[in-house]
Amino acid sequence: MEKFLVFSSTHFYYLGGYFFLVLIGLLIASFFQNKKTVARFIAFLVLILKCSELYYRHVVFKETYITMLPLHLCNLTLIITLLAMIFQAKFLFQVVYFWAPGAIFALLTPEITYKFPNLWSISFFITHFYLIFAVFYEMIYFKFKPTKSGLIGSFIFLNIMAFIVYFINIKLGTNYLYINHLPDFKSPLNHFGPWPYYILVTEGIYLFISLIIYLPFKEKKFLRKHY
Repeated sequence: MEKFLVFSSTHFYYLGGYFFLVLIGLLIASFFQNKKTVARFIAFLVLILKCSELYYRHVVFKETYITMLPLHLCNLTLIITLLAMIFQAKFLFQVVYFWAPGAIFALLTPEITYKFPNLWSISFFITHFYLIFAVFYEMIYFKFKPTKSGLIGSFIFLNIMAFIVYFINIKLGTNYLYINHLPDFKSPLNHFGPWPYYILVTEGIYLFISLIIYLPFKEKKFLRKHY
């Protein structure tokens, strides 16, 4: 199988093609009366795809179950997103909204080895774009909006998960969330200093991005008071 190269023409074709599918998916959903049923149906399709990918990686690439646990940020976000889309839970949407930007960075620097046709690469792009799709779907059709409490709660929840995953990594010898040490491959984290400084820089960037994407939804108290 041919190797996948970051920022190659194939990479940009993937980004453009799957982004187009997100727009098409949102448009198609508008023709259905029951948006909740559509959300659940798509969620189950994505779940089947993800499970198929994990089975494929185990059988073809001989990956162990320990290295495929859903403990990286995008996989944790995917689980929460699936639950949010199935149950239409507003509090889960808050986590998805503030965690989903991580999918954008993952799509720009994907951790995949082989390019199309390959189930792993197809699933990687579909599941990561699904996080973006779900955010817009819930905002458009369920009328969910990010809140200040959601911003704070998602940040606290992320740190709780990182604390738990840190000790799981020690036990299993893994590096989920890249919380125990820098990744073994080249990544933006390598420019943020050694452990634990890159973690502090990453959290600062996370808070900055969270504030930026929350500002458009912040209540305009001045306008509400005078008009």
